[in-house]
Amino acid sequence: MSEFNVEVVKIGPVERHPNADSLSITQVHGGYPVIFRTGDYIEGSLAVYIPVDSVMPDTERWTFLKGHRRIKAKKIRGVFSMGMLVDLPNCGSDPYFEFVEGQNVQSEFDIKKYEPVVHGGTFSHADNEPPQQFIPKYTDIEGYRRNSDLLKIGEQVVITEKLHGANGRWLYRDGRFWVGSHNHLKKEDVSDIWWRSLDVLGREKLKLADNFVFYGEVLGVQDLRYGHNGGNPGVRIFDMFDSVSGKYIDYEMMSELCDELGIDCCPQLYTGAWHKGLIDLAEGKTLINDVNHIREGFVVRPLVERWDRSVGRVILKVISEGYLLRKEG
Repeated sequence: MSEFNVEVVKIGPVERHPNADSLSITQVHGGYPVIFRTGDYIEGSLAVYIPVDSVMPDTERWTFLKGHRRIKAKKIRGVFSMGMLVDLPNCGSDPYFEFVEGQNVQSEFDIKKYEPVVHGGTFSHADNEPPQQFIPKYTDIEGYRRNSDLLKIGEQVVITEKLHGANGRWLYRDGRFWVGSHNHLKKEDVSDIWWRSLDVLGREKLKLADNFVFYGEVLGVQDLRYGHNGGNPGVRIFDMFDSVSGKYIDYEMMSELCDELGIDCCPQLYTGAWHKGLIDLAEGKTLINDVNHIREGFVVRPLVERWDRSVGRVILKVISEGYLLRKEG
């Protein structure tokens, strides 16, 4: 599953903005605050929720955005807002067409998801790509704000810092290395950021952990660099997959294996019983390299891997307000 959907939503409880009578607030999906003009929507009505990082088409319909086609989080009169609400699309001459709650209307609006440009590396496909089952793309992590009841109060969890970089995957299997970005496996290339990151991790170390896919964040390629750059990337591991059993391994096993190999993981913010007050850990400064970067947020998962029929693997993310409101947000 993916958190990015342009959906028809039913408006929940509506409150007046504390600093503007002309504005109101609702919580979309129970956790995404959205500010809109008072009177435009009422509780129980249907609207389309356009999430943060939507890129709107350059058409007359969206001229009110004044060229700011990428939807960003912002503070409006001192209150945090994530995305916007718009009316249901016009279905033309079909009088029988009816939109329903939960329907994805991304194609009707021709909305794209913003994807940051990664500086360095190429996006060429590797030849002789292996079956995806032994080096799969990483899990699409759902947002906690929409799935706040998925974690059980008191359940043992681990919370790690979410880092701002480029997703990578590395595997030694059958006598060779496999290297990829989130979307593509890569031909070996000394100019490729993911292959350079393999050398940061250490080829001999990965040989000692053959058949395990290492998933990590390549640092130094976005606006938050954590003391690195494209010519000298950093890597922090956040997950591992056993390519033989076809399963993700429990966090503690991953952490212990990385410690034995001398490979750095993403900073750990908390281990213990889950409670909803822990969402505050999304805010603050990064724990990487003593740099003065804001924290992107966190990722939380059960200490013991768990599956849920509605979202699949139970692993959730919280993005910080500070990160979404930064200059590049």
